[in-house]
Amino acid sequence: MKINKVRKLTKQQWLNLFVAEYTHDQHHGKWVYASRKTKRYSKDDASEAVIIVPILKQKGKPNKLVVIKEFRVPLGCYTYGFPAGLVDPGESIESTIKREMIEETGFEVSKINKLTKPLHSSMGLTDEAITMAYVDVRANQGAKPESSEDIEVLVLDYNAACKMCDDHDLPIDAKMWVTLYMFKRLGKIE
Repeated sequence: MKINKVRKLTKQQWLNLFVAEYTHDQHHGKWVYASRKTKRYSKDDASEAVIIVPILKQKGKPNKLVVIKEFRVPLGCYTYGFPAGLVDPGESIESTIKREMIEETGFEVSKINKLTKPLHSSMGLTDEAITMAYVDVRANQGAKPESSEDIEVLVLDYNAACKMCDDHDLPIDAKMWVTLYMFKRLGKIE
């Protein structure tokens, strides 16, 4: 497979469409994809965004999972997912995680337990790289979402997390569903 040429199709602030012309064996084709990048993807690129799996830990109480219900324009409805956001230029992944948790949920990150290397969730549609962050949180101080965001914070105990895994009433993010299923199989939120 060889990519011969990539051309930008749109000029938007946050996301653009590109068309790649490629050759594979004797076949020539075109592939349209979305990207936030200003240059062609490199396997050494840093993550552009974070997805945060926040566990609320309170002394003497079972762990709870913090999730959000958010209106998503492409689907035209509310969806369930984890707090997430873009990494600002010059900002570290850790700073992004802390900022996004406060903005979207009001919860403060007390400990970052695990950061993944850059991951890709829709490689046929985009070159976006994300870091999944597994964190402990405390003290809800009130969310401060951006004016374009319509977010409701949900705090799920183990039973509610299992119920959402099996029987969600709204579209659910795939990364969130996999995490809910993992907790269900584990028998606890950990």
